[in-house]
Formats: sequence, structure tokens, C-alpha cells
Amino acid sequence: MKLLLTALLLCICSVAAQEEYYGYYEEGAAVEEEYAGERFYTRRNRPTTEPAGGESHRTRRRHTQPRLITEPRPIREMLGVYHDDINDVVDSEVHEEGVKYRFDDSVIERVREDVIPELCYLTSDNITIYNSFLLDRNCMEEFESVSPQCVGFKCDLAHYFLEHGAQIFTDFFNATDYKEGMEIIHRELSTAFEKLDMCTCGREFFKAAFKCAPFYNANALFAATGNNENDIVAFEKIARNVDVKSASKFFDRLLAGVCEETSTGICLNSIFNVLEELVEMGVNTVEDLDDYDDGGRKYKKTQEKRCDAMFGSYRVWTKDGRDPTFDGGTEEFWEVALNMTAKATNAFYCEKKCKKDRGALYPCCLRRMLEDEKMFDNVQRVVESVYKIIPAMDPDFEWQSFYELDNSFEREWSAREMEKRASWTVPANIRDDLMRTLHAAKYCEGKIVRCSK
Repeated sequence: MKLLLTALLLCICSVAAQEEYYGYYEEGAAVEEEYAGERFYTRRNRPTTEPAGGESHRTRRRHTQPRLITEPRPIREMLGVYHDDINDVVDSEVHEEGVKYRFDDSVIERVREDVIPELCYLTSDNITIYNSFLLDRNCMEEFESVSPQCVGFKCDLAHYFLEHGAQIFTDFFNATDYKEGMEIIHRELSTAFEKLDMCTCGREFFKAAFKCAPFYNANALFAATGNNENDIVAFEKIARNVDVKSASKFFDRLLAGVCEETSTGICLNSIFNVLEELVEMGVNTVEDLDDYDDGGRKYKKTQEKRCDAMFGSYRVWTKDGRDPTFDGGTEEFWEVALNMTAKATNAFYCEKKCKKDRGALYPCCLRRMLEDEKMFDNVQRVVESVYKIIPAMDPDFEWQSFYELDNSFEREWSAREMEKRASWTVPANIRDDLMRTLHAAKYCEGKIVRCSK
């Protein structure tokens, strides 16, 4: 959630700047045949006879009158999701109270006949390589090792997905603006956390999943890699050398923080309340961005001091002058990028006029999460393990004989480079800028930003 907070603060301007959405026309606009395939309805969704009115009935979209889109769907536009992509997996049910969504029959059949039996009825005693797909015996044993009240979590998860997944999926992509999309995620995550007991059984489930991950060898792995032995070996190489144990500890501490009880229920709700406010501020910034860019310095300074927008951060970012173009994730890239984001979030939280208001965007439970040094120590260990395994992913990483690597690999990765990687740690300045980015309120000079309970 902390990463989402920062990403929204700095990136929403770029994604919200698109003002025109193809496929969104005023109601009653003529539909030319050349656009029928991609903008309004697909060629397989040609209209047929309308069903009798007033009845509650199930209708498959591909057999119904196409609905002309008269409202923008910015999340679809941003993520490149079209009607076809949704229609491939979701059907609609028309009731008196409105349209409800369910998965396509093929998805329902697959979940009911394959996924649910495996996750709900197989055990470590009867699982075989022939009757399982998602899990192997090792993972099944780990999932059975959780507390008795949580053994059925994976089964509950499958049923919850089948019952609610299509509605969540469609509601999110049908959101008419970014804030509504965030509100949908907030609502559905909060409901799932409560109904699935995520704060107890979810934590145990993910601990078990991380524990079995390094030795995961289910049939799903072979299907996902197309039975390509090189890809399978690469997965096993990564899974057994990346610090999965530290990743598990990080995720568990993150879940513990998200589940902390607050005045809004749990911290998850407090964090999403912040995200929704940030989205609204991002939209405010975008709406007035042209005027800001065209305005004089006096006007710009007035805009930069607004507490309901992000012009201060926008100015700091655009005036920095450095270009943090991603070049493979080098140390230099992260130094520049995180230093720029740290300055931008500082401008947002530490603007003198807005410090009092910023407390609402700084929940005390989030502050405690960000002050958890052990959580970020685990993140650092994961990053360092990933950095060190990169040479081993080179196709030329082959052992020719006893203690002898392929000559091509040694030419690409010198002994000096390998020694450097073996002892590499995340530079202190990069971690410091990361914390200044995520926890900008802590680093304000002068009056502190007080967290909100």
C-alpha cells in the first residue's frame, strides 16, 4: 500500500492527462459499420431480438443488443482493455434491480470441476501427479500445516473468486473515473479481508505459500512454461536462490500493519481513504494543468501552494532537469529516480500552508508501518539476493566440467564483477531516498506533520 501511495502521488498526472477516449460518444450518435467491431460492439456481438421486458433473465452479451458507451471508461483506456477482453470471460445477468455479472460458463465449469475439487477435497494423502494441477504434495502439506481454523482458506478463496470475481472485475473496468475505480478496489478488498479472515488465515496461508515456493513443482509450472526445460530450470534457479524467506517476513509484517485496528476498522481502510484523496488531488492537478503551464510565475506560485492539488510536486519534478530513464535498473537509475521522488513527496507533505491538512493523508497506523525498520531490512535482503542471481540467469551460465564454467560466461562476467556482486549491498543513500519518498512526512523541516488516528 505504501508503494501505491507514492506511485499515485507522482504518476497520476501522466495517466489522467488523456482527455479523449475512443469509443465514448454522446448518446444517440450514429454507429458507422467500420467502427462496429472495436468501438461499440464486436462483430460477434451483433444485435438480436430483445428479450421480453420485465423478466429477470440471464443474457450473454454476445446475444444481446449492444450498449452504446456514452460515459468515459478511463481505466479501460489506461490499461488497454476492450469490450472483447471482458466479454471473453464475463456474462451479464439482467435483473429488475439492474445488471449483474458472472463468469462465462467455460470459466465456471473449469473452476467447479477442476479448481474447487483440488483446493477443497485433495489432501497430502491422496494427491498425485495425475489428479492435481495447481499444487504439488509439498505445497499441500504446507497448507495443511496451518491452524485448524484456517485449513479451509484455500477452498474459501476459490469459492469467493467464483462468486464475486466477475462482478469485481467488471465494476472496476467500468468505473467512470479513477477515484471510482479506487473506491471499488477499497470496497472489495475490505469485504474480502473480512469475509475470508485475511488478517488471520490469510497471513497463515501466505506464510505456507512462501515456504513451499522454492520447491514448487506442480503441473501448472510445466503448463506455464510450455514444458520448456530451460524455463523450468530458470524458475527453480530463481526460486531457490532469491531470499524467499525474507520476502515472506516482509509480506507478513505488511499484512500485520494493514490489519492493525483503527478508527476506520483496520489500517487498510485508512490507507485507501488516503489513496482516494490522492487520486482526487491528481485529477484536480490534471484539470488545471494547461492553465498552470500557460500561467505566469505569480499564478504558478499560487497553484503550487494549493492543498487540494499536486502542483508543488509537479514543479519540483519537472524542474529537476535529470532524466531517470529506466536503463535496466542500474544503481545510477535508482539514485536519480528515488532522489527525484523524495523531493517531490517532500514538496507535497511539507508545504507550510498545507501541513495541517496533510495529517489526514498520514494515518498513524501507516506511520507505524513506515517506521518498521525490520520490514524494510527484509526488502533490502530480497533486492540484494535478486541482484546477485542475475548473472546465473545468463544463457551462457553452464558448467562445462568439474568447477569449470563456459568460456563465454567468463568473458561476459569477469571474476572481478562476480566478486563485486557477491559483496554488493543496497547503498545507504538509495535506501534513505526510498524512505524519504515513502515517509516524506517524517522528514519535513520545522513543524511536524501530525498523523491522524
